[in-house]
Amino acid sequence: MHPELDFHFFEVSAYTFFAYAALLVVVGGTFLFAGKQGFRAKDSLWMLLGMGISTFIGARLFNVLVNFPWYREDLSRIFAFDTRGFSLYGGIAMGMIAGFAISRYRKIPLVKFADTTTPFVGIGIAVWRVGCFLNGCCFGKETALPWGVTFPQFSPAHKHQISENFLDSLTVHPVHPTQIYELLAALFGSILIFFVLRKQKVDGTASLVAAIWFTLFRLINMEFRVLSYSEGITRYFYPLFYIIILVGCVFWLYTIHKSGIGKQKRKHDTLQY
Repeated sequence: MHPELDFHFFEVSAYTFFAYAALLVVVGGTFLFAGKQGFRAKDSLWMLLGMGISTFIGARLFNVLVNFPWYREDLSRIFAFDTRGFSLYGGIAMGMIAGFAISRYRKIPLVKFADTTTPFVGIGIAVWRVGCFLNGCCFGKETALPWGVTFPQFSPAHKHQISENFLDSLTVHPVHPTQIYELLAALFGSILIFFVLRKQKVDGTASLVAAIWFTLFRLINMEFRVLSYSEGITRYFYPLFYIIILVGCVFWLYTIHKSGIGKQKRKHDTLQY
C-alpha cells in the first residue's frame, strides 16, 4: 500500500495518478488504433471527447444512485472533481449514449468505433486498478489463501475489520486482492478482444464479447470484494443488474451473428445465381 506518490517536484495520490494514466491510455490508444481502422482524426476526437466527458458524468450519477446515503451526508460530494465515487457501468452507459448521439451527427459507425475502443478500455481498467491497490481501496474479504494480501494497520481494509470485530482490532487479517483480480481479468479481456478483432466478421462482436466476459467476472468478484453500499444494493441490485446485462449481451451477440450469417448466405446465393 502506497497511497501517495512522491515525484520529488510534487506529490499526488496514487489513485488519482493512475486514474488519469488510465484515461490517457484509453484516449491515446483508441485514437492511434482508430486511425489504423480507417477513422478520420477529427471524428475520433469528437467521439473520444464526447464519450469521455459523458463517461465521468454517468459514472458519478450511477454512484449517487447506488450509494446515496454517503452523498446525503455531504451533497457537495456529487460535484467534487476528485476521482472518488465513480461506478464503471454508469460511465459506460452514459458514454454509449453520447457516442450514439455523436455518431448520428457525424455519421460515424458507432459499433465499429466501440470495437476499436474496447481493448483499450480493458487496459485502462487494469492501469486504474494499480492505483486502487496502492491506495488500499476496493479491497476484498478476509481469506486464508496463500495469495491473500495484508494491508497496513488502519488501512481501509483494517478499519473495516475493526468495524466487524472490535475485540480483534490489533490484528490485520489478509484479504483477497480483488484489485489484482480485476487487473488480470481486464488484461486478459483486452488480449481476448484483440484476438476477436482479428477474426471477427460481424461488427459488434468484440464489444459484446468484452461486455460478457467482464460482466461475468464482476458478478463472480462480488463474492470476494467488500462493498460499502447497502445490503440491498450488494445482495439484490448488482447481481440482478449484471445478470440482465449478461442475458442482453448474449442475446444481442446471437442476433447479430445470425443476421450476419443470413446476409452472407443471401449474398452467396445471389452470386451463384
